[in-house]
Amino acid sequence: MEKNDKIILEIYRKMYKESEPKGDLNKMMKSGETKKPDWFMKYYMPQERQVEIIEAALNKYNVAGLWLRNRFRAEILLGSAPSSVSKEQIEQKKQKKKKE
Repeated sequence: MEKNDKIILEIYRKMYKESEPKGDLNKMMKSGETKKPDWFMKYYMPQERQVEIIEAALNKYNVAGLWLRNRFRAEILLGSAPSSVSKEQIEQKKQKKKKE
């Protein structure tokens, strides 16, 4: 496994460990949960916290260069990171649309 892949997996592990509900990425991969469509939408973490976790890992591994750092951010945030929209926010939007 490449160094970049290891960094990405470490970031995802930390995100799911802190998500709502909490998840163990290793167990999710082993059980096949991560192969189901949109599996990551069951988990929530504010985007601000996701960015903090990403930045901490990139600093820990001395990832240098704006292009490479942006590549990591994009791959993680657009990949299988926990949803940054909570179930409550989705429900509020649905209720608002019903009232309109």
